[in-house]
Amino acid sequence: MSIIYDAVRAAEAVQRIHQASARQGVQNGAERGQDAPETLPPLPPGITGAMILNDARDFAATVLHATGEQLDALVLACAVTHVIDSFTTVPRILATAPAKESGKSTLLNVVAMLGNNPEDADPTSFALRAMFNEREKPLVIIDEISEFYGPMGLRQGPPDLNKVLTKGYAKNAQLSLSVDRAAVKVSCYCVAALGGLRKAVRDDIWSRCIEWKLRPVPAGVRVRDALDEDTQAVGRPHGARLHQWARLNEADIHRAFRSMRRPHRKFYSRLRQIWGPLYSIALVAGEDWPDRCLAAFKAMALDASEMPVLTAAQTILRDTARHFARTGTDRMFCRDIRDHLRAIPDVELYEALSDRGFGQLMTEALGPAASMDIGEERARGYQARPVLAAWKRLEALLEPEDDEPEDDDEYDLMFEVEQITQVMHDTQEMAGAS
Repeated sequence: MSIIYDAVRAAEAVQRIHQASARQGVQNGAERGQDAPETLPPLPPGITGAMILNDARDFAATVLHATGEQLDALVLACAVTHVIDSFTTVPRILATAPAKESGKSTLLNVVAMLGNNPEDADPTSFALRAMFNEREKPLVIIDEISEFYGPMGLRQGPPDLNKVLTKGYAKNAQLSLSVDRAAVKVSCYCVAALGGLRKAVRDDIWSRCIEWKLRPVPAGVRVRDALDEDTQAVGRPHGARLHQWARLNEADIHRAFRSMRRPHRKFYSRLRQIWGPLYSIALVAGEDWPDRCLAAFKAMALDASEMPVLTAAQTILRDTARHFARTGTDRMFCRDIRDHLRAIPDVELYEALSDRGFGQLMTEALGPAASMDIGEERARGYQARPVLAAWKRLEALLEPEDDEPEDDDEYDLMFEVEQITQVMHDTQEMAGAS
């Protein structure tokens, strides 16, 4: 409890320091004609990046009805907003739904709480351009984006907004401003978070987006109101903690982005440009976050033709293994595994199965359950290690080989130094003597 209490107090202190630093930076920057560097306190001992991402993800899960992969990707995307200068490209966050009241606005509210410098954008030219004339790059948030592009994304849309959403994903993108009757170019590089119905945006904007496809909250599922003052009070410190960790590790995140090896055969070109920043954050955070980011990439970025079709038993094995990996527990009762699987949104299999059907499929997928003790309870359940190992073996069989492997080439090996053994010395001496 003391670590959690210290972490919350540290996060609140970071938030106050960040706000004061931003105000002082603007004042000092105006006096000196340049930006003031941000000063942040170190993280409390024992607090890691993975822990901070986990806490933010757990908070998001109390507010937004979404899959585990969507929640993981959302927290990573919010972390990206705190260090966008570490990357050469950044994604657009797009929340779509087939009908209203499906969670689009809620997702944008979570982004506003966890992201850096959120701005509710007015797409009119003057307001939009003024936003980029500030010291800190904005996190552009636009709800009901389909009002500008139409539900099918067929309208042209406002010219300046088009440029921000298409060109502004790249670090060198600029907008022209008129200052004292002179044309001045400013950066329009930013992360944008958009919400809309159905297709929502044009294809050239959509290709720069990571899309969260949302569904209405089912009856019986309770989530917190994202606009409630208590929810906001709980959420904002998570954003401050993300800010502190990301800024303190900005150099490592930048190096991870530049030296990243492709984790999946489809992780290249535009998909690398928009998912690379998330994966860099995951690499630096460590623990299971790289695997979780890759799982989110597969679930959200690949279409059905690029994903292996799983049997019912394989689906249970996959989702049980992910739950073990996510929770870090070494054993779990069958009842708790079943309840978790039933709670995964939009999986027809789990909605249709009876308890007996669940038991049969779990036995087929995970093997016979064993009696075990957890705390003061005894019931039938499963150990984590064999489940995780079985899924890893199956995943290796299902995942196709990379058709463009990134093997070491002469440039990767150019600066490596090998230790020469005595046998090699003797061989060289013998060759010279002969």
